Amino acid sequence: MGDLWTLILDTVIVLGGATLFGLIFEKLKLGSVLGYLSAGVIVGPSLLNLIESQDMIHLIAEMGVALLLFTIGLEFSWKRLVSFGKKAVLSGAIALLSIMVVMAGIGVAFNLDWRAALAIGASASIGSTAMVLRILRNRKEMDATHGRFSLAILLTQDVALIPLVLIVSFLAGDGSSLATTIGSAVLNTALLVVGMTLVVSLVIPRLLDEKVIARNREIPILLAITTAIGATWAAHALGVSPALGAFIAGLLLAEGRFADQMRADALPLRTLFMAVFFVSIGLLADISWIGMNVGLVLGATVLLIVAKTVITYFSVHPFHRSIVDSLATAIAISQVGEFSFVLLDSARNGGLIDNDLFKLATSVTLLTLFLTPFMTGNAQRLALGLAKILVPTRKLIMSERQAHKNVDPHNHVIVIGFGPTGRTAAREINDADQEVLVVDSGPQIIREATKCGFDTIFGDATQLAILEKAGIKTASAVVVAVPDHISVRIIASQCKHAAPDIPVVVRSRFHLFAEELNVVGADMVLDEEQTMGILLGRSTLTLIRSQSQLNLPDSTSESA
Repeated sequence: MGDLWTLILDTVIVLGGATLFGLIFEKLKLGSVLGYLSAGVIVGPSLLNLIESQDMIHLIAEMGVALLLFTIGLEFSWKRLVSFGKKAVLSGAIALLSIMVVMAGIGVAFNLDWRAALAIGASASIGSTAMVLRILRNRKEMDATHGRFSLAILLTQDVALIPLVLIVSFLAGDGSSLATTIGSAVLNTALLVVGMTLVVSLVIPRLLDEKVIARNREIPILLAITTAIGATWAAHALGVSPALGAFIAGLLLAEGRFADQMRADALPLRTLFMAVFFVSIGLLADISWIGMNVGLVLGATVLLIVAKTVITYFSVHPFHRSIVDSLATAIAISQVGEFSFVLLDSARNGGLIDNDLFKLATSVTLLTLFLTPFMTGNAQRLALGLAKILVPTRKLIMSERQAHKNVDPHNHVIVIGFGPTGRTAAREINDADQEVLVVDSGPQIIREATKCGFDTIFGDATQLAILEKAGIKTASAVVVAVPDHISVRIIASQCKHAAPDIPVVVRSRFHLFAEELNVVGADMVLDEEQTMGILLGRSTLTLIRSQSQLNLPDSTSESA
């Protein structure tokens, strides 16, 4: 009973510290995540020592990472990953493997056992999806080129967690034969995946239906928490990483019928899990050890960030010729992320790395996470400054012009929004032998447009970068077929700002907003209410005249 009350007190301390320092860091405009990390460092054994038990710290850290990875898995979308395109995903895979091999090579060069070096390389190869995604979203850079490449690489790294955990588990084997070690790891993971798949695909759909969810919105939340904790326990029982079990559970639920509702209802829980996780990372920091080895920690951090930046740049640049965008992508994801703690913990528990190496790895990871808001938030500016230093000005200008060369330099029509209205407009324009480029923010809609034979760009057209990518300055016209009048107004304004001489044709679903669209500079506003009224009137008159002509012979016959 005493342990239970100790756990409750420790939880209060963790959440209280997260709240207090989160507020302080938000007021300082440094971001709440840095506040959570700082809270862990301050309340942990390094400073105030409010949470004394190492076992309790380990438990909080393990549950924190498991619950966070569950929410990341729940928000993961295979469709979204595919929508980034093969180039972005392939660059992510190349970056991950290259970083792992290079960092392992550096470890061996410093007299590290090759198995330990490979485990360290695997942990270093993963960036922080949770932090980078949050920063890009706050800065509205998710649709920017470096934002899309960053997210594609991070999502690819997320998927790679499963094989990486298997690799580290194999390396940390207990001396059994190669076949036994691999067989055991693969079998246990397969049992976990099959068991979770059966639960998610067979049991949960029978328990839930639309009527149940409509009557009680608490059920999806309870189901999500139960599944996350159940998967964590099942993974532990099978000798698999508990965090891996939670992540797999989230991935499987993300593909279910009720995924959207679960994501929406579990959003407040994500905030809780993220706070607990990042506080738990701070708890692992050993300030006294870092103080005694400050040179080693700083040197390793600089080496890691530089190595990851260089390797990621050369992994992205062949697929996107822009030097600045490739550098910005590399800088944005140069940190070591939350998944790394899963691998480091497995390596330590398996005896691959000793306590000092674990402290070094966690210290470097913690420091890179502290630097992430600055690195990711200023990635584009840092990349431009670095490119100007490293690349001759003339070559840089020519490279950027070539990389951002418009998709079609000769008079294409940009159709924004590929709903029923946009689809019809695109076909009409295309039938007149005019090339059409479709822009839409829906992955499924973009796939449909591609199947119809149109060139496409996935992105939010309210962002100027997306319009420039679509070749707004050399288009013959822009058709805005988006139904939402606010989006239409923003898009029309952005179009006229980027290319004042390009004709912009927009739709206005309601007469009330037609004049507003004229004011922002649209060259032609099709007022749907007014246009439909005119068509109704003309059609009615045509019908009346037609009916009169049909009745005319009968009237003549009667009068005769």
